[in-house]
Amino acid sequence: MSFSKTAWAAGVFSLLLLLTGAGCQLQQSVSTVRLIQHQAAIDFSGLKDSEPCDAVKVHIAAPQTWEALQVKKAALYTDMQWRSPSRQTGVGICYIRMPLPFGAQTLMWLAKQEYSKKSQDAQVLGEWSDPLGRPWFEAQNSKYHIRGYVVTKGFEAWVIYCGYRRAQPPSAPELGVAGRSLETIVPTPFAQDVPRQPVAQSQ
Repeated sequence: MSFSKTAWAAGVFSLLLLLTGAGCQLQQSVSTVRLIQHQAAIDFSGLKDSEPCDAVKVHIAAPQTWEALQVKKAALYTDMQWRSPSRQTGVGICYIRMPLPFGAQTLMWLAKQEYSKKSQDAQVLGEWSDPLGRPWFEAQNSKYHIRGYVVTKGFEAWVIYCGYRRAQPPSAPELGVAGRSLETIVPTPFAQDVPRQPVAQSQ
């Protein structure tokens, strides 16, 4: 059974709020150079060419044939998602612009207050860090299951995730494409920090 764009965005974002409040430390833990170097090892099969997505300030190779949903904006965040043709799987980026460099505990408290308005059945299934230093999470509620990671820089934060609707068994091929797409995402400020090679001067 298909679901509406609004339901997908609202359901997944309610999980993101829980995750932000469950221990994902919003501090920069990723080296810009290592993040960019990581792109060289990514399998881009099933993905479009990488391109900027200004709404959430990233570069992304989105899955081919997947539908870009309408950008969801609120006072504290902007959320952009791509949905598979089956309407069961999605990839998303939640961009957060903080008015002040809040500490992790303050941001957690704010997230919990907002989350409490939206859902009562979500749970965090796991949290870990990868070799790049990105904090990952996995969570689900009665409708959605999501997995992703958090990247921050200064006053900005990105929650980068993929997920599927639990009403049907997940599609392994769709999740594979979604996972590869996640790895291609580079926040624009990181891309801008990459040292430029000096131009060789002709003799």
